[in-house]
Amino acid sequence: MTVPTEALYRVPIRSRPPFTARDWAHLVAFNLVFGTCLVVIHTFQLAFLPLALVPHPTAERAFRAVNTAAKEAFASTLVLIVAVFGPSRIVITADGESVRVQDLVQKNEAGRVVALRLARQAVWMSNHQMYADWIYPWICLSFAGVSSGLIIILKASLEWAPIVGPAMQLFRFCFINNRERTLPKSNLYQVAQVAERAGEPYHALLFPEGTLYSGLTRPKSKAFAAKLGIPDANNVLLPRSAGLFFTLRTLRTIFDLSPSSSSPSSSSNLTFYDLTVGYAGVPSQGYAQDYYSLQSLFGRGVSPPEVHLHFRTHQLASVPLGAASLRAGARAQHIAESATADDKAAFERWLRARWDEKDALMGVFGARGRFEGQGVQDEREVLEVRMRAGDWLTLAGVPVALYVWWKVVRTAWGLVRVVL
Repeated sequence: MTVPTEALYRVPIRSRPPFTARDWAHLVAFNLVFGTCLVVIHTFQLAFLPLALVPHPTAERAFRAVNTAAKEAFASTLVLIVAVFGPSRIVITADGESVRVQDLVQKNEAGRVVALRLARQAVWMSNHQMYADWIYPWICLSFAGVSSGLIIILKASLEWAPIVGPAMQLFRFCFINNRERTLPKSNLYQVAQVAERAGEPYHALLFPEGTLYSGLTRPKSKAFAAKLGIPDANNVLLPRSAGLFFTLRTLRTIFDLSPSSSSPSSSSNLTFYDLTVGYAGVPSQGYAQDYYSLQSLFGRGVSPPEVHLHFRTHQLASVPLGAASLRAGARAQHIAESATADDKAAFERWLRARWDEKDALMGVFGARGRFEGQGVQDEREVLEVRMRAGDWLTLAGVPVALYVWWKVVRTAWGLVRVVL
């Protein structure tokens, strides 16, 4: 039986029919476009890398500006591949209590969502289903005008992944693992402090499960639950708390307890987004990675018609982070070592409670194909991912800047040769 192309997203990748000539053409076009964008953007980063070696504030600011431009160009690249090679609508819902859908979107006169309203500085936690999970929050940040602030908290093993590892390091992404003695050695504290002092966008994104929800990881989650003597989740993996605990304590110290902080102790300068992601076509207790990969999404163009993002926020001051041991000006080592066992246990209980809620949300999504019911506002909005004029200008600006840089370098080298 032939499966209609528009329904292939409901079929696991391994069960899909062979590639057609059109599929192969689509695959080649995507990899040429995406690969070219990656190479050009990374070359742009490397071309201006010497600025990072100059011990002067002006050079430091210039390098941060280059990094900002590179991140924005990559965000526009993501918009491009979703709009052209793997179209998906982003369906936005919220709990209606901590945040309302209408407060997250901006519409034009025709009533179409054209932009998002997100905090300038925030920390995000999300469930983790497939390796392209990070793409859709990054696109949301692009439509909110704060994509340059994204800092993804990643496993330390990815720090030196070929090509992408060095690029992510230049993006100032943070690489950590769950061994507490290594957490203070990450760049989390330094990068957040620079953003706070400069008033720049800052969005830290974490996946507390630490790995994908899949057939390989479910038994490990079950064993972890048995070890702790707690019920196992059905639709998500049990979260690991060490990395998120250190991250939240660090960001609370920097953004709320620093001398430049303007918030009273009962509130926060940092918004805490609790994101739950669901993909159309994945059945109840199904594994998204069996249906979607980077190449199946954009190489073959079999993308979910809808990507559902459910928003909730938490007051950072109300999260049990061992506030008594936090103080203004504390360094990363103190933040990591001053928390007591009771502080860590309280946070673990809080995080598991949030993941129980996520588990219930994903159960409803698997059964109904949408987030609804308890804890979900009836209203929902749809963001159509389309290329904007600014995206084209941003993408064009990178090769133009490289060309100017090359002309300047050639001219300077010519002058040096004449003098010598």
